[in-house]
Amino acid sequence: MEQLITVATFNEREPADHVAARLRETGINAEVYDESLEQKWKLWNLHPRAHMRVRVHSGEENRAQALLDEWQGSDPQLGQSIKCPECGSSKIEFPQFSRRTLMGALPAMAAAAGVIAQEYYCESCHFTWPAEVKEQPDLDRLNWRKSDKVL
Repeated sequence: MEQLITVATFNEREPADHVAARLRETGINAEVYDESLEQKWKLWNLHPRAHMRVRVHSGEENRAQALLDEWQGSDPQLGQSIKCPECGSSKIEFPQFSRRTLMGALPAMAAAAGVIAQEYYCESCHFTWPAEVKEQPDLDRLNWRKSDKVL
């Protein structure tokens, strides 16, 4: 039995549907899998991210990936895909906790309570990165905010 492989991950449904439709036009059997309910109920994540996955059969993965790479610069919808900043993979999970074991629920509860930060997780290289990058204040040499200086 062939396995379904994620070739693109999105935060919204519209670009995922668009990319899957383009892949189907080329003869690739692509589907959109919505993981938002799993994130909400298993991981207590009320604001799902990286939950729309475009998946293809494992035998068509290389061809689909080649087409996506070809379309990358010309398709603005594809530009909304979430990719690992370290390796470029689209196999991304949010939040970074396991969905396969009950032990993943414990840190997910702590994240829902705000104790642990929720981050994106790359299934390919295991890199994690923050969902939102906080703007760093402008600091002087002593790491004091420049705006707080008294003249």
